[in-house]
Amino acid sequence: MTSAPKPRILIGACGSLDLTMLPFYLRAIKDNIDCTLSLMLTPTAVKFVNTDTLALLVDRLIHGDRPENWRTDKPGRIAAEHDLLAVLPTTANTLSAVANGSSQNRLTTVILAAEFPVLFFPVMGGPMWDKASVQRNVSQIREDGYEVFQPVWREHNDPHMQKIHGHHSLPDPSDVVEILQSRLPAQH
Repeated sequence: MTSAPKPRILIGACGSLDLTMLPFYLRAIKDNIDCTLSLMLTPTAVKFVNTDTLALLVDRLIHGDRPENWRTDKPGRIAAEHDLLAVLPTTANTLSAVANGSSQNRLTTVILAAEFPVLFFPVMGGPMWDKASVQRNVSQIREDGYEVFQPVWREHNDPHMQKIHGHHSLPDPSDVVEILQSRLPAQH
């Protein structure tokens, strides 16, 4: 009797200050879901984090859009090798690209090639989230069959502004784990 294969989860990460919290989410996923975990960073995301540190927390790290990496990391191949994609955090730029069917980087190209659930966890300031254009993009993405989760409002000290500042942020890691578990294909 053979055991069921482990689910293959791909986390796509966009450039956002909330990206600095990503290690907590990756650890929570690995601690609570017996899975193969891959992480794909957009070119902007790489500017926010240390890729060597993140590589310690996942089974596979994919970043950069250089053609020489596409031999092993072609978007179609990446899509074929995964069962679920969570874009965590998702920026307004990525929401716009997906809503319009744009393949502006490897992550958005994988999203277009995906034949499995794709989940978006938006992160942005309140005024940006409330813009009609952002809400139109969210509506279009949902209409196209993807899931977009409501961001959580958080207050934190912004040292540059020298005041408490609120913005839409990611759900708690345990909530994200629960969402991922509930969206994994039944065979896993």
